[in-house]
Amino acid sequence: MSQQFASIGNTNRSVKARLKPSGRSKRIIPVHYQLIGMGLNAVSRFNNEWAAEVLSNIWFTVFKNKPKRWIHEFWQQAQSRVELQLEGKSIPVSLWGQGPLVVMMHGWSGSGVQFRRLIPGLVSAGYQVAVFDAPSHGSNPGKQTNLLEFIGCLLAIQQQIGTVDTVMAHSLGCMAAVAAAQRGLLVRQMVLFGPHLDAQEMYQSYSDVFKLNLKLSSRFHERIGQKMADIFGVDDVWDLLTPENMLAQIDCKGLLIYDSEDEEISLDQFKSIAQHWCGCKILETEGLGHNQILKDEKVIQSVLAFMASSGVS
Repeated sequence: MSQQFASIGNTNRSVKARLKPSGRSKRIIPVHYQLIGMGLNAVSRFNNEWAAEVLSNIWFTVFKNKPKRWIHEFWQQAQSRVELQLEGKSIPVSLWGQGPLVVMMHGWSGSGVQFRRLIPGLVSAGYQVAVFDAPSHGSNPGKQTNLLEFIGCLLAIQQQIGTVDTVMAHSLGCMAAVAAAQRGLLVRQMVLFGPHLDAQEMYQSYSDVFKLNLKLSSRFHERIGQKMADIFGVDDVWDLLTPENMLAQIDCKGLLIYDSEDEEISLDQFKSIAQHWCGCKILETEGLGHNQILKDEKVIQSVLAFMASSGVS
């Protein structure tokens, strides 16, 4: 049976197109994650504080592999490059094309190369595209970073490169994009792929990956909550980072893209985002999961069609 993009909410907010059949995406937990979880669960019986601290350090750790040759070749194809200055860190931003600026914001342990298939169409449509790896990602030095540094990159691009027309973001990058808009990023529209906008759900997913026991999971929740609250300078980060509160003051339009078989984001979170993001169009896919959504040709064509309908400002 053929699969299609489906709609959620009012039909006049939807973008529809056909999708190729695909098998259901399943979340695969790496064996080393399972072993870490088993070890920390055992340690928590006699030193729960230490186990929770180890987990909180892992929370901020970026998992990356040595860049392959084709990745180096991708970055070398850029037409120009700007060294973004971010609180003592230098972040290379690669640029293609000319026109209104479209910025790509990847997710945690992701990379700007994930957006590579969108670049040619956007350049042909008259946009300039900015692609980069966040701090501690890709070839950037370091092993740890945080959401505030993701946000800082977007704000620094606005300050150091120029006005941002559109942000296209994936996963945690969507949280960074929305939070940046709250903090002064003047963006006309956003395209959000598989968005993570709920820190509490992120925590629960993280806890489930490691299969943490109740005692360790509870203490980890307290420690990571306090660390993130300190980073953001708030009392309760769990209340701050929710779809309802993050989207409350966002008035830019855009496109929300979500796969019904996303192994990372729950359907309830997607519905909450759709409910609280007024003015967005919605594209729901089936069978692509959390990461393949950035590679599917029909999704890419739908995004380019959305950009064409919104006009080059």
